[in-house]
Amino acid sequence: MKNKLQLKNGLLYTSLNLRHKGKSIIVDNVIVDTGAFHTIIITDFLDDIGAEFSNDDQLIEASGYGGTTCYAVRKRIDTISCNDIKLKNFKIDFGEIHPNERINGLLGLDFLEKAGMILDLVDFVMYKK
Repeated sequence: MKNKLQLKNGLLYTSLNLRHKGKSIIVDNVIVDTGAFHTIIITDFLDDIGAEFSNDDQLIEASGYGGTTCYAVRKRIDTISCNDIKLKNFKIDFGEIHPNERINGLLGLDFLEKAGMILDLVDFVMYKK
């Protein structure tokens, strides 16, 4: 199945489904970002999914948009999916992306590579190889 991407302001957007310990949430307004090494979601969604901190979580320093540096929590969640493309036991960074923009996340190269994604920039779709 092909995942239709939205082109807004020169960026590709998609939605993700996060599932953790029986709770599931949809995260809209996620940029498909091949330049982001790790997938990052804003911290608001930690509460929404009921994800509590655990000993396995890591506090990481991330550099991002405009060269800014911030801290994020790298947390393993049960499942991340983009339409029918699903990865289990996947580590996501939860942190701030850009305080003045309403971007809920960046779907990074870690997901794209592990899922075997192909980005079709003619039809603006993404699918598994």
